[in-house]
Amino acid sequence: MTSQPVELTARRAAAYMLLSRCLAYPDARGIELLQEAGVASSDLLKGGPLEEVARRASEGADADIADEHVRLFSISFSPDCPTFETAFVSTDATDQTMRMADVAGFYRAFGVDTSETGFRPDDICVELEFMAFMCQKQMYAAEHLGAPRVAQSLKAQRSFLKDHLGRWAGALGRRLVLRARPGSFYAEVGCGLEDWMAEDLRALGVEDVDLVEKPATNWPKPEEDEDAPVEPAIIGLDEIGVR
Repeated sequence: MTSQPVELTARRAAAYMLLSRCLAYPDARGIELLQEAGVASSDLLKGGPLEEVARRASEGADADIADEHVRLFSISFSPDCPTFETAFVSTDATDQTMRMADVAGFYRAFGVDTSETGFRPDDICVELEFMAFMCQKQMYAAEHLGAPRVAQSLKAQRSFLKDHLGRWAGALGRRLVLRARPGSFYAEVGCGLEDWMAEDLRALGVEDVDLVEKPATNWPKPEEDEDAPVEPAIIGLDEIGVR
Protein backbone atom coordinates (compact mmCIF):
# COMPACT_ATOMS: atom_id res chain seq x y z
CA MET A 1 0.00 0.00 0.00
CA THR A 2 1.54 3.31 -1.08
CA SER A 3 1.26 6.54 0.88
CA GLN A 4 -1.11 8.20 -1.60
CA PRO A 5 -4.16 5.96 -0.98
CA VAL A 6 -3.68 6.33 2.77
CA GLU A 7 -3.58 10.12 2.39
CA LEU A 8 -6.73 10.04 0.29
CA THR A 9 -8.46 7.90 2.89
CA ALA A 10 -7.38 10.35 5.59
CA ARG A 11 -8.97 13.12 3.52
CA ARG A 12 -12.19 11.14 3.27
CA ALA A 13 -12.25 10.46 7.00
CA ALA A 14 -11.74 14.15 7.73
CA ALA A 15 -14.50 15.15 5.31
CA TYR A 16 -17.08 12.82 6.79
CA MET A 17 -16.24 13.78 10.35
CA LEU A 18 -16.39 17.48 9.50
CA LEU A 19 -19.82 17.12 7.88
CA SER A 20 -21.09 15.15 10.87
CA ARG A 21 -19.97 17.89 13.26
CA CYS A 22 -21.41 20.61 11.01
CA LEU A 23 -24.90 19.11 11.05
CA ALA A 24 -25.04 18.27 14.77
CA TYR A 25 -26.79 20.72 17.09
CA PRO A 26 -24.27 23.45 18.00
CA ASP A 27 -24.51 23.63 21.77
CA ALA A 28 -21.30 24.58 23.59
CA ARG A 29 -19.79 21.11 23.21
CA GLY A 30 -21.04 20.85 19.64
CA ILE A 31 -19.31 24.09 18.66
CA GLU A 32 -16.11 22.91 20.32
CA LEU A 33 -16.20 19.67 18.31
CA LEU A 34 -17.07 21.61 15.17
CA GLN A 35 -14.04 23.86 15.55
CA GLU A 36 -11.78 20.89 16.28
CA ALA A 37 -12.98 19.14 13.13
CA GLY A 38 -12.48 22.29 11.09
CA VAL A 39 -8.92 22.78 12.30
CA ALA A 40 -8.04 19.10 11.86
CA SER A 41 -9.39 18.96 8.31
CA SER A 42 -8.36 22.34 6.88
CA ASP A 43 -5.12 21.19 5.23
CA LEU A 44 -6.53 17.85 4.07
CA LEU A 45 -9.55 19.42 2.38
CA LYS A 46 -7.85 22.26 0.55
CA GLY A 47 -8.85 22.54 -3.08
CA GLY A 48 -11.98 20.44 -2.62
CA PRO A 49 -15.70 21.06 -2.12
CA LEU A 50 -15.33 21.30 1.66
CA GLU A 51 -12.42 23.76 1.84
CA GLU A 52 -14.62 26.73 2.75
CA VAL A 53 -16.71 24.64 5.16
CA ALA A 54 -13.54 23.62 7.01
CA ARG A 55 -12.32 27.21 7.17
CA ARG A 56 -15.58 28.54 8.57
CA ALA A 57 -15.93 25.63 10.99
CA SER A 58 -12.42 26.26 12.35
CA GLU A 59 -13.49 29.83 13.12
CA GLY A 60 -16.61 28.74 14.98
CA ALA A 61 -19.01 29.35 12.09
CA ASP A 62 -21.66 32.11 12.42
CA ALA A 63 -22.62 33.92 15.60
CA ASP A 64 -26.27 32.87 15.20
CA ILE A 65 -25.48 29.28 14.22
CA ALA A 66 -27.69 27.77 16.95
CA ASP A 67 -30.73 29.86 16.01
CA GLU A 68 -30.23 28.97 12.35
CA HIS A 69 -29.95 25.27 13.17
CA VAL A 70 -33.27 25.41 15.03
CA ARG A 71 -34.95 27.26 12.16
CA LEU A 72 -33.73 24.70 9.65
CA PHE A 73 -34.16 21.45 11.53
CA SER A 74 -36.63 22.13 14.40
CA ILE A 75 -37.02 19.97 17.49
CA SER A 76 -37.12 16.47 15.98
CA PHE A 77 -37.42 16.69 12.21
CA SER A 78 -38.02 19.33 9.60
CA PRO A 79 -40.49 19.05 6.70
CA ASP A 80 -37.96 20.97 4.62
CA CYS A 81 -34.70 19.32 5.67
CA PRO A 82 -35.40 16.04 7.52
CA THR A 83 -32.15 14.72 8.89
CA PHE A 84 -32.89 10.99 8.80
CA GLU A 85 -32.74 8.53 5.95
CA THR A 86 -36.17 6.94 6.21
CA ALA A 87 -37.87 10.31 5.67
CA PHE A 88 -36.28 10.42 2.22
CA VAL A 89 -36.53 6.79 1.22
CA SER A 90 -39.80 5.32 2.51
CA THR A 91 -43.30 6.20 3.70
CA ASP A 92 -44.16 2.66 4.82
CA ALA A 93 -43.68 2.07 8.56
CA THR A 94 -42.59 -1.55 8.13
CA ASP A 95 -40.04 -0.63 5.48
CA GLN A 96 -38.74 2.20 7.66
CA THR A 97 -38.24 -0.21 10.57
CA MET A 98 -36.43 -2.70 8.36
CA ARG A 99 -34.25 0.03 6.89
CA MET A 100 -33.21 1.32 10.31
CA ALA A 101 -32.45 -2.25 11.37
CA ASP A 102 -30.24 -2.68 8.30
CA VAL A 103 -28.35 0.52 9.12
CA ALA A 104 -27.88 -0.62 12.72
CA GLY A 105 -26.66 -3.98 11.39
CA PHE A 106 -23.85 -2.22 9.53
CA TYR A 107 -22.82 -0.52 12.75
CA ARG A 108 -22.84 -3.71 14.82
CA ALA A 109 -20.84 -5.60 12.21
CA PHE A 110 -17.96 -3.18 12.77
CA GLY A 111 -18.23 -2.81 16.54
CA VAL A 112 -20.08 0.51 16.61
CA ASP A 113 -22.72 1.02 19.30
CA THR A 114 -25.17 3.91 18.84
CA SER A 115 -27.73 2.73 21.39
CA GLU A 116 -26.79 5.29 24.05
CA THR A 117 -26.49 8.36 21.82
CA GLY A 118 -30.22 9.14 21.87
CA PHE A 119 -30.17 9.39 18.07
CA ARG A 120 -31.80 7.24 15.43
CA PRO A 121 -29.45 4.92 13.52
CA ASP A 122 -30.42 6.67 10.27
CA ASP A 123 -29.68 10.21 11.50
CA ILE A 124 -27.42 12.07 9.07
CA CYS A 125 -24.81 12.83 11.74
CA VAL A 126 -24.59 9.18 12.79
CA GLU A 127 -24.33 7.88 9.21
CA LEU A 128 -21.64 10.46 8.35
CA GLU A 129 -19.64 9.64 11.48
CA PHE A 130 -19.88 5.94 10.70
CA MET A 131 -18.31 6.60 7.30
CA ALA A 132 -15.50 8.55 9.00
CA PHE A 133 -14.97 5.60 11.32
CA MET A 134 -14.85 3.17 8.39
CA CYS A 135 -12.23 5.31 6.66
CA GLN A 136 -10.17 5.24 9.85
CA LYS A 137 -10.50 1.45 9.97
CA GLN A 138 -9.32 1.32 6.37
CA MET A 139 -6.21 3.32 7.25
CA TYR A 140 -5.47 1.05 10.19
CA ALA A 141 -5.89 -2.02 7.98
CA ALA A 142 -3.53 -0.54 5.39
CA GLU A 143 -0.83 -0.06 8.05
CA HIS A 144 -1.26 -3.21 10.12
CA LEU A 145 -3.58 -5.84 8.63
CA GLY A 146 -2.92 -6.06 4.91
CA ALA A 147 -4.75 -5.84 1.63
CA PRO A 148 -7.62 -8.30 2.36
CA ARG A 149 -8.81 -6.24 5.35
CA VAL A 150 -8.49 -3.03 3.31
CA ALA A 151 -10.65 -4.61 0.63
CA GLN A 152 -13.19 -5.67 3.25
CA SER A 153 -13.44 -2.13 4.58
CA LEU A 154 -13.84 -0.65 1.11
CA LYS A 155 -16.52 -3.18 0.21
CA ALA A 156 -18.51 -2.24 3.31
CA GLN A 157 -18.15 1.46 2.57
CA ARG A 158 -19.36 1.03 -1.00
CA SER A 159 -22.30 -1.02 0.18
CA PHE A 160 -23.26 1.51 2.87
CA LEU A 161 -23.06 4.38 0.39
CA LYS A 162 -25.05 2.56 -2.27
CA ASP A 163 -27.80 1.29 0.03
CA HIS A 164 -27.96 4.13 2.55
CA LEU A 165 -26.01 7.38 2.88
CA GLY A 166 -25.23 7.86 -0.80
CA ARG A 167 -28.91 7.69 -1.73
CA TRP A 168 -30.15 10.70 0.22
CA ALA A 169 -27.37 12.87 1.65
CA GLY A 170 -26.95 14.83 -1.58
CA ALA A 171 -30.69 15.60 -1.67
CA LEU A 172 -30.52 16.83 1.94
CA GLY A 173 -27.65 19.11 0.94
CA ARG A 174 -29.64 20.59 -1.95
CA ARG A 175 -32.66 21.28 0.25
CA LEU A 176 -30.43 22.81 2.90
CA VAL A 177 -29.04 25.27 0.34
CA LEU A 178 -32.59 26.31 -0.59
CA ARG A 179 -33.73 26.71 3.02
CA ALA A 180 -30.66 28.32 4.63
CA ARG A 181 -29.94 32.02 4.44
CA PRO A 182 -27.82 32.82 1.35
CA GLY A 183 -24.16 32.93 2.29
CA SER A 184 -24.77 31.45 5.74
CA PHE A 185 -22.75 28.65 7.26
CA TYR A 186 -25.48 26.08 6.64
CA ALA A 187 -25.88 27.15 3.03
CA GLU A 188 -22.17 26.43 2.62
CA VAL A 189 -22.52 23.11 4.44
CA GLY A 190 -25.43 22.09 2.21
CA CYS A 191 -23.50 22.86 -0.96
CA GLY A 192 -20.43 21.07 0.38
CA LEU A 193 -22.47 18.01 1.42
CA GLU A 194 -24.04 17.64 -2.02
CA ASP A 195 -20.73 18.09 -3.86
CA TRP A 196 -18.78 15.86 -1.51
CA MET A 197 -21.21 12.97 -1.78
CA ALA A 198 -21.07 13.11 -5.58
CA GLU A 199 -17.26 13.22 -5.47
CA ASP A 200 -16.91 10.31 -3.06
CA LEU A 201 -19.36 8.09 -4.94
CA ARG A 202 -17.22 8.65 -8.06
CA ALA A 203 -13.96 8.12 -6.17
CA LEU A 204 -15.09 4.75 -4.80
CA GLY A 205 -16.67 3.68 -8.07
CA VAL A 206 -20.13 3.35 -6.55
CA GLU A 207 -22.50 3.12 -9.51
CA ASP A 208 -26.21 2.59 -10.14
CA VAL A 209 -27.18 4.29 -6.89
CA ASP A 210 -30.95 4.73 -6.56
CA LEU A 211 -30.75 8.42 -5.70
CA VAL A 212 -33.70 10.23 -4.16
CA GLU A 213 -34.44 13.86 -5.01
CA LYS A 214 -36.72 14.82 -2.12
CA PRO A 215 -38.29 13.31 1.01
CA ALA A 216 -40.63 10.41 0.32
CA THR A 217 -43.33 11.98 2.48
CA ASN A 218 -45.58 14.63 0.93
CA TRP A 219 -43.87 17.62 2.47
CA PRO A 220 -43.64 21.05 0.85
CA LYS A 221 -40.65 22.35 -1.02
CA PRO A 222 -38.58 24.83 1.05
CA GLU A 223 -39.72 27.89 -0.90
CA GLU A 224 -43.38 26.94 -0.26
CA ASP A 225 -43.08 26.93 3.53
CA GLU A 226 -40.89 29.94 4.32
CA ASP A 227 -43.11 31.19 7.16
CA ALA A 228 -43.76 27.87 8.87
CA PRO A 229 -43.40 27.99 12.70
CA VAL A 230 -40.20 26.68 14.20
CA GLU A 231 -40.01 24.51 17.32
CA PRO A 232 -37.40 24.72 20.12
CA ALA A 233 -33.83 23.47 19.89
CA ILE A 234 -32.81 19.86 20.32
CA ILE A 235 -29.94 18.50 22.35
CA GLY A 236 -26.48 18.11 20.85
CA LEU A 237 -24.92 14.97 19.45
CA ASP A 238 -22.43 13.04 21.54
CA GLU A 239 -19.70 11.01 19.92
CA ILE A 240 -20.64 7.54 18.67
CA GLY A 241 -19.50 4.87 21.14
CA VAL A 242 -17.02 2.43 19.60
CA ARG A 243 -16.44 -0.86 21.32
